[in-house]
Amino acid sequence: MYYIKDAKFSRITEHEGVPCAEIIVSPGAALAPDLYVYVARSADEEQYEIIKMLKSDASLDIDGFDNSMHQAFHVIKEEEFGDEGWPEPAKQREQFKLNLLAHPDLSVKLKAVLPPYSNNRQIKPL
Repeated sequence: MYYIKDAKFSRITEHEGVPCAEIIVSPGAALAPDLYVYVARSADEEQYEIIKMLKSDASLDIDGFDNSMHQAFHVIKEEEFGDEGWPEPAKQREQFKLNLLAHPDLSVKLKAVLPPYSNNRQIKPL
């Protein structure tokens, strides 16, 4: 289970033409990576869906310069997010989303900055 220490709205961006909020998530566990979570409105205007997640392995020691041998950000596929065991990864992913959106002031900020859902979306949520 990924524990959230802090979650901060970063900016509005697009992923495959879908307006998303980029949220930087700091872990509660010592060695867990930072996550960049991209959230968009779902068809139910009061709900949100995670479109994409990136794991940040950035390090000031390695990434303070142009280092072509190291890739600091990695896409996390849905099936890769969540520990094995109990609860099953799908429930861990849902719980992560609920915990993220329950973070103080984050839902209020998303409601204020994200444009309405569009029916002509081409991508599937994470």
